[in-house]
Amino acid sequence: FLVVFSCEGKNDALDNSPISDQVVNVTTTNVNIDDIYYNLTSQSQVSVDDAWDISIIKDTDNYNMPSFVPGSVDIAVYEGLNFNSIENLPITFESDLVSDHSLFSYENTHEVLSYDMNVHKVSVTNPDYVYLIKSGDNAFKLQFDEYISGITIFKYKQIGS
Repeated sequence: FLVVFSCEGKNDALDNSPISDQVVNVTTTNVNIDDIYYNLTSQSQVSVDDAWDISIIKDTDNYNMPSFVPGSVDIAVYEGLNFNSIENLPITFESDLVSDHSLFSYENTHEVLSYDMNVHKVSVTNPDYVYLIKSGDNAFKLQFDEYISGITIFKYKQIGS
């Protein structure tokens, strides 16, 4: 009885809004063990053979550095936008798209993860940047918070398209 009562009380405290209205906080598995593929709609880490929107992979061409690689999605990066205030894709989204997804990898124009030679540490290059993604009929806002020893922490939320 106690267990059922405890769980029931916990459910009452949960946010009952639709899942698409909530910010999803993600802590990935370790990229040093295996590449990471994530499906934003299903809110799950998946296999490379499944449908995925974003990935963090070990870039074997660049000293095994972890690199962010968008999948078959439309993506744009924004500096100076507040993650919490974004409700829809901006009208400039189509013209803001980064069509060359390799530009998000290590040592490229829009790299997400970088290596600091002074402290010998990988970290999120620009944690204030917001990435807007359109995958099929769904749109999302995404922000990378932290990278710790192979594990990436990011948040995202579905938005209007």
